[in-house]
Amino acid sequence: MSDDTIVVELRVIDQLFRLSTKKEKQSELESVVNMLNQKFQDARYASPRTEHNKLVISVALALMQEIVTLNKSLQHYEQCHNVLRTMLEDVESS
Repeated sequence: MSDDTIVVELRVIDQLFRLSTKKEKQSELESVVNMLNQKFQDARYASPRTEHNKLVISVALALMQEIVTLNKSLQHYEQCHNVLRTMLEDVESS
């Protein structure tokens, strides 16, 4: 392990994990774990009788859907940005 890498113990979805991270990324990792745990608790509250493994998969799928949606939004933003840049270049060259 390099000098700036640390091991952090975090409870993730009711299980304790020892995760390696860089010291400057520790708070970001803790924040992400807190968000994941909150998503899991929300799913558990919404479906209290669903077994643990199914809830974990459900949360993972919901997060992936969010990532895909954000990625599509980002791609659309990039396309708009490129069109605007081209239009601006056309106007400046006229």
